[in-house]
Amino acid sequence: MPFSLENAGGLPCYRSPLLSAFPEVVHGFFTRQGGVSPAPYNSLNLSFTVGDQRPQVIHNRSLVQQALRLTALVSATQVHGCRESLITAGNAAPDEELPDADILITGHPSLGLLIKQADCQAVMLYDPRGRVAANVHGGWRGQVRNILGEAVARLREAFGSHPEDLVAAIGPSLGPCCAEFRNFRREFPPDLWSYQTRPTYFDLWALSRDQLLAAGLKPQQIDIAGICTRCRGDQFFSYRRDRCTGRQGAVIALRLKK
Repeated sequence: MPFSLENAGGLPCYRSPLLSAFPEVVHGFFTRQGGVSPAPYNSLNLSFTVGDQRPQVIHNRSLVQQALRLTALVSATQVHGCRESLITAGNAAPDEELPDADILITGHPSLGLLIKQADCQAVMLYDPRGRVAANVHGGWRGQVRNILGEAVARLREAFGSHPEDLVAAIGPSLGPCCAEFRNFRREFPPDLWSYQTRPTYFDLWALSRDQLLAAGLKPQQIDIAGICTRCRGDQFFSYRRDRCTGRQGAVIALRLKK
């Protein structure tokens, strides 16, 4: 289903219709717009590690936190691996990053799980039965290692989640129009070569969908934005396009019970 572009506290963000159907979930795939960082990080850069000034990044993060009305935003140093971090009120440090992790999981309300991206996928998972949320940083290296299958397995092991109950949303990211891998024979195993849409170009959205299906999710429970970050320079940072650039953020959280 098409994602909707909405206004969250003055910040534009895309939202998944599947996730929006759950009132206990708050989420947003934010654009590059609405922040305070100067070029080439203009303007809602949420990464501490790309060369932007730390006070500006902290301010941008506070804008996102306020827009979603959350107690805290939590992020980790993303390393293109498959390690997870279970987020609680005890380890949520808004102005710092947790050690290396590409899968963030929480069952605690009002803690926003932040994935930073500039072409990589942010894939949100929600278990409505167990009231557990996850956010996954899915770069191509992580996809080769089946990070989404690993994330589903972690939810099952840590919270007893059933894959058939999970809802997934794959946000704006590098599309098949721009996902070129000239050295794919070295970078991808042969069983992934079938995801080529034309010579050296790959459909990473389809790969993520198929990995989620293989993990046990139902087809109707998977949302794909279908928006390419490299093509939309007005809305998104893109490392492939600009190299020196910022990172937009994707956030999912559980609402506080009223």
